Amino acid sequence: MSYPRFFRLLLVASFPILRARNVATFALACVAIAFSAAAINGQIAHGNGVDPAVLFQQGTAALQSRDFKTAEERFRQVIRLDPKSSAAHTNLGVTYIRQKRWNDAVKELKTAHLLSPSQSGILLNIGLAYYRQNDFNAAIEPFAQVLAETPASLQARYLLGLCYFFTGQYKSTVETLEPLWQSESTNLNYLYVLSIAASKSSNALLQKQAFDQMLIVGKDAPAFHLYVGKAWLAEDETAKALSEFKAARDAQSSLPMVHYFLGRAYLQQHDYSMAEKEFSKDIELEADLAYDYEDLGIVHTQLAEPAEAEQDFLAAVSRDPRLANSYFNLAKLYRTSSRFTEALAAVDHAAALAPNSASVHYLRAQVLTRLGRKQQATDEFKRAGVLLKQFNDQIQNDPSGSLAADAQNAAEQ
Repeated sequence: MSYPRFFRLLLVASFPILRARNVATFALACVAIAFSAAAINGQIAHGNGVDPAVLFQQGTAALQSRDFKTAEERFRQVIRLDPKSSAAHTNLGVTYIRQKRWNDAVKELKTAHLLSPSQSGILLNIGLAYYRQNDFNAAIEPFAQVLAETPASLQARYLLGLCYFFTGQYKSTVETLEPLWQSESTNLNYLYVLSIAASKSSNALLQKQAFDQMLIVGKDAPAFHLYVGKAWLAEDETAKALSEFKAARDAQSSLPMVHYFLGRAYLQQHDYSMAEKEFSKDIELEADLAYDYEDLGIVHTQLAEPAEAEQDFLAAVSRDPRLANSYFNLAKLYRTSSRFTEALAAVDHAAALAPNSASVHYLRAQVLTRLGRKQQATDEFKRAGVLLKQFNDQIQNDPSGSLAADAQNAAEQ
């Protein structure tokens, strides 16, 4: 294929592969804080013969061996002896991160930061807690503060740049990530993000530099096959996409997202049996990827298996409560089975997440009608009509087709 067409294909493709699951070169390991026994004992008075330093060391050892129950117990014991122990609050927060108890983690880490505001590692952990749950907007502030206080922190810079990218702040993405060129120019994910951000911020020189380097580095790398396959998938060239995804899988069967994208390609071909198989394989590799469950829900809907589909969509929103499509599909399932109160609750979630979706408001109007709330239903039908007209007008005034591509990509996410 020609160079310009290939470049355009990659630029319009939407890549869930670039989510928090596997983008960072730098390990997403949270930083546990180690203190000497003297330091701990200097902070905490002994009580009832209990040595807080020993408790802290036991908690740290348990954390390292992934015995999270013991780690939590020991750090909480230290905190009971001294609620102002920032080290114990920090390591308790890290314990919660590793259990994916995000709210508990952020609470403990913020307490630790108030107690030790000069510890940049605590802020980095706060950012990681938000990042690991794909709350990129919330992660920006702590990462930015770490970078301001520690300009040499490559991890904070890299993750901050990715957060800017995921929130559509492309100029800030370029400004943050470009200084990492020397260390990251052999990293395909870095080059892809940088090339897209440069393109979106009209930096043609950097765009070409990053993409040329991406072609050099990619060659036959499994991740590069994944990128090319997703580009073909965005063009509805499903057979070509499958060929690339299979090449990626054959080279590295444990490559993050490879089975997910194979599932997406089979789903696009309406091969529901193979799609279900691939999504299930991806879940074996990463049980918390919400997109697998969302797409499994679509598969089971198409197979007329509503009970299974409902469980899939519920599993998806339990892992990522910002998936408007899953709430929307749940609402449709509930409407079809005449569970209108549940349908309204689900579509209200979808409307909160996608307030400008004509389809969401139209479904909400249908549900309100069935609940006998006629005036509200009429208002929703009108709202859906206005939104649909606005969208069609935008499409007609977008000769490049980029708005339609963006809408498709948003729907995929």
